[in-house]
Amino acid sequence: MARVHVLPEVLAHKIAAGEIVERPASVVKELLENSLDARATMVVVEADNGGTKRITIRDDGIGMNPEDARTAFQHHATSKISTFDDLSRISTLGFRGEALPSIASVSRLRLRTVERGDTRNTPEPGTEIVFEGGNLQAVREIAWPAGTEVMVEDLFFNVPARRKFLKSIPTELTHVTRQVMSYALAYPHVEFQFTHQNRKLVEATRAGDLRERVYQIFGEEFLANLVELDLTADGIRIRGFTSLPHEQRSNAGSQFLYVNRRMVRDRTLSHAIRFAYQDLIPSSAYPVALLFVEVEPSEIDVNVHPCKTEIRFRDSSRVHSAIYHAIERALLQGRVDLSTVSRPIPGGQLQPVFGADSLPQVSSLGEQRPPDRCQLGGFRLSSPYQPSLPSGFGPGSAISALAAFSREPDPHGDNAIPETAHLTRSPIVLGQFIESFIVVAERDSLLLVDQHVAHERILFDRALKTMESGENVPQQRLLAPATVRLDPRQTAVFEHLAEELNRSGFDVDWFGAQTIVLKGVPAVAGHCDAQKLLEEILSSFNTREFQGDQAAEGLRRLKEKLAISIACRAAIKINTPLSREKMQWILDTLMLCEEPYTCPHGRPILLRMAIEDILRGFKRI
Repeated sequence: MARVHVLPEVLAHKIAAGEIVERPASVVKELLENSLDARATMVVVEADNGGTKRITIRDDGIGMNPEDARTAFQHHATSKISTFDDLSRISTLGFRGEALPSIASVSRLRLRTVERGDTRNTPEPGTEIVFEGGNLQAVREIAWPAGTEVMVEDLFFNVPARRKFLKSIPTELTHVTRQVMSYALAYPHVEFQFTHQNRKLVEATRAGDLRERVYQIFGEEFLANLVELDLTADGIRIRGFTSLPHEQRSNAGSQFLYVNRRMVRDRTLSHAIRFAYQDLIPSSAYPVALLFVEVEPSEIDVNVHPCKTEIRFRDSSRVHSAIYHAIERALLQGRVDLSTVSRPIPGGQLQPVFGADSLPQVSSLGEQRPPDRCQLGGFRLSSPYQPSLPSGFGPGSAISALAAFSREPDPHGDNAIPETAHLTRSPIVLGQFIESFIVVAERDSLLLVDQHVAHERILFDRALKTMESGENVPQQRLLAPATVRLDPRQTAVFEHLAEELNRSGFDVDWFGAQTIVLKGVPAVAGHCDAQKLLEEILSSFNTREFQGDQAAEGLRRLKEKLAISIACRAAIKINTPLSREKMQWILDTLMLCEEPYTCPHGRPILLRMAIEDILRGFKRI
């Protein structure tokens, strides 16, 4: 009996669909590409349960006649190419002829379409086609006004092994939202609407250019921190926007990369961006980038993977060089003097997302002139919060942030600063190096302590302990509520995290489809830019950790991220002079932490040089 046999057609189609349809966002991607290739000027996307229950995409494109509509569900049926040579000239997003049959094989699908005809004649009848799990259920003639609508329900209902790998609804929604945003950015002349369970997450009317579309999706403040790219060299055009060095993110989620308006994931592009910023931002930070590369179609190979997000360049080094020089020129024209930007000090403070203007002006840690009104990222605070402080600390100093998470310190307790600078027990502070590192002597070694990350560890431990204990986090009320516009991805995340944010010291609520109103912030973050802090939290959080069996762990990780963000912004900075008493206090308090050797980001807090190494260096042993 033969052991090798041909798979049944339905099973083969389900397997093939796995390469194209990974999650609801894959469905949205393929159907959006079909709409855009059909020359649509308006695309409406609707979803329920993150797209797992239902996805509907409706456009006003050229549509299909009854024969084409039926043929479109056959594998490898396409109107985009006819010969292999057409691949080298392809300008459409789709060309493989696999999307519709693959989606239909793992869902319940309904297509309604009508071919755009001469409006002076009798309207053409429309066509409705219904599939269930790859099986054709109905083909009928209907009245349909224009364009095409595809509704996909119960994705993977007939492939339980695939369905169980879907993530939480908020996570799937985040991926769907990013797909809609990505195509909206690439096609500013097309109107996009995206609604999730009756909440509108994206609404972008037809825009005149990319700048206007960026403004529609991300808002004015986001656009103000970008510089425009436009460089043509050696047959390659680079256009788009990239951020000024102070505008950074903790991940690459705010980088949108395109080649010939096709959204791609490509190492050449990503590396060129990082290379252009290597002396401007820390290695752990990412700039914002909306990068469009335009080359001759013959210079790229788009037929690398069924998802069509991977490409190959004929000469990737030319593309890399063009991107680097385009960013370099844009930053120079944006008045960022690359020749004077120094490298970050290893182990020092991450270049903050917030500008220096949002921080209090401190001449020394024990001396500060508090303003009559405390400024918070442009918002005014009512009667600024002043937590109790260890003895000898002025109100509003960087050290004061830690006291916001503690009770009144005992003058003779661990938080109090000794009346004399010299302590009889080791370790002992010797001084400060370049106003950034504390020099410490132990019995048998010398230490260099990074003052920023040391204080960050102290604040993080205090903040996390308070949040996990269920105690109320001290809050600073804003003098007047402030509205904050979120991008679509942040909107989807906030929808899930609003309750926990309010338990963690924020007072924030909805104020429209993509706008929230901020009424209060954690007191410890009172001298930070509250809007930036909130946006950073929403941009970095991964909502898949917050569902099902992982809910408890997800809650813990959310509290950790909140504590990290607040501690990093509130901790004293490098290049800040400190008195010996305050350095000793930081050192003593650090030694009480459970993890005194690394900051919450995982960076080392101190470097140790053993006496043996010192003696060996001087050739005494």
